Amino acid sequence: MVVFSNHRLGPSAEFLVSAAVASAMLRETVAAARPLATSRWELELVTWLDERVDTNVSELDVSDLAWTRDHFEHQKSFVTAAIALAAAGSENGPALTRWRRMIEAHPPDAVQFGRRWAWLSPSPTA
Repeated sequence: MVVFSNHRLGPSAEFLVSAAVASAMLRETVAAARPLATSRWELELVTWLDERVDTNVSELDVSDLAWTRDHFEHQKSFVTAAIALAAAGSENGPALTRWRRMIEAHPPDAVQFGRRWAWLSPSPTA
């Protein structure tokens, strides 16, 4: 099972899905985001999400994304648009929609200065 969470919003925002559903959600989001990604952050997000498909990740928190304060609103819009595209016609649409809403609710003041991507494998963007 995989917990999708937003620690900033608290436990009431969390939801739990099977590992298979989580992998499908991530795979669909990556497929939707990849053709739209142009900036370095967007490309890294696609790689970061793709790295988590079919892994043993037990939790994915909104704060795990390497948000930047200067570009937070644009980054949040990119992620939520990709998830909305992924949800359209997906059998995982309700779960994707819940994840999108969780990200939309993420407040700008929750962004940590200097946050970096936590990679599962060594240097995937090199």
